[in-house]
Amino acid sequence: KEMTGDKVISGGVGMITFSRHGKAMEYKMLLNRTDRNCGGGTTPWSTFISCEESRKNPPTGHCYQVDPFAIGEVKKGQMRTVLGGLTGGSFESFAHDVRNEEKPRFFVTEDQLKGALRRFTPSVVDWENPARMLHDETGVLEYLLLEPTDEDARRGNFTWITNKDRAGRSAAQYYPNSEGIDVANGILYFVSKKDEDLFILDLDNRTYERKIVKEEGIDVSPDQLIRLGGDDGILYLTEDGGEHAGVHGRDAQGRYFTILESPIYKEETTGLAFSPNKKHMYLAYQKNGILLDVWRKDGKKFDGTVLNTKYHKSP
Repeated sequence: KEMTGDKVISGGVGMITFSRHGKAMEYKMLLNRTDRNCGGGTTPWSTFISCEESRKNPPTGHCYQVDPFAIGEVKKGQMRTVLGGLTGGSFESFAHDVRNEEKPRFFVTEDQLKGALRRFTPSVVDWENPARMLHDETGVLEYLLLEPTDEDARRGNFTWITNKDRAGRSAAQYYPNSEGIDVANGILYFVSKKDEDLFILDLDNRTYERKIVKEEGIDVSPDQLIRLGGDDGILYLTEDGGEHAGVHGRDAQGRYFTILESPIYKEETTGLAFSPNKKHMYLAYQKNGILLDVWRKDGKKFDGTVLNTKYHKSP
């Protein structure tokens, strides 16, 4: 936190530089004077999107693009993207789908009851200067509308609409307070914190599944997530608090296993990230202010499809 006049600013983005052997070499701040920076996410061009989880009424948070390789000072106003729209919100995490380079898509979750998952499509696609695409004021913001095909809303279709209020009603009914998000191989994964559900969207066929996490055999409240590997890869999830909060994995068969839990550090696990070679996992215990570097004893990568581990109850 820092003081500016009579106002307390509680947020920002810092950068830790590691050697190729995993040793921490340097720490410095890249973004200051922002508010409650939450999960965010990386872009295909190696910048970081930091999302403000504003708690004002109404929320006024925005999403900022931070370049760890930038030389010289970059003003906060120049970092602010168009992902938050004109009025802002209470944002959580960022993901992207650039399989079609002529029509890249970018996604942001919002931690509000009516916080509809949003998709941004730039109208000017520029892979020579890709960072500019997230500052394209002529791009299109759309919002997720679920259309269940069963009584329990566990399966159905979905569409993207420009009517934010209508999509907000869909969010409140089916996926309130969305948090972690990732896209891999045309599948979008995101969680509803309030209902403790995992949503799996087939972006090409526009169908979805809703998985009730506790019914799949593990008693956790999912928060941030990252999907590693191919079609049979692993979905890693942090927890939104609890006595033994930790990090867990979900394989392609829907089986869960635990990477770590702590009886000492409590509350939310967040800041999930992996080294470029996928041999180091990084996470934080938010309330304790503790950062952890985790690696496998066998020296293998975290995106391996076979792990010597004990699963929780199979679905």
